Amino acid sequence: MKTLITLAFIVATTAGSAMAERINVASSTNVATSVERLEDAVKTAGARVFNTIDFAAGSSSVGKDLRPTTVVIFGSPKIGASALQTGQTMALDLPLRILFFEDANGQTWATYDDPTAVALSHGLAANHPAVLAMRGALEKFSSAATEE
Repeated sequence: MKTLITLAFIVATTAGSAMAERINVASSTNVATSVERLEDAVKTAGARVFNTIDFAAGSSSVGKDLRPTTVVIFGSPKIGASALQTGQTMALDLPLRILFFEDANGQTWATYDDPTAVALSHGLAANHPAVLAMRGALEKFSSAATEE
């Protein structure tokens, strides 16, 4: 069984802005299969896939090459509505999204920002129940998409 490698990076945006913790999870498969697994897991959980954006296809349409790079946007008002009642600007980070991309070495990654790291900038505590539910959903769905 392939061991998943999880890396967390702290990414600073601009001075005075919130810091976002970026979570990277190595996938055991390619981008297309990882995306399909995520979409299936989201739908099975009763949430909704709002959009899937294939950046490689978009780049190809203008004659540019890009390794597989796809963002899946998904969510559920059951979780998001509670967060928005406390901090409406959280809508900037909702719906949830996971980026899948293939790096220069051919490794596929699932990448997302930890909502507990951005919550404070929206007036929410990192331990707000909705924020914790978002984090749990991202962990659950990224695992479903990346593990064999």
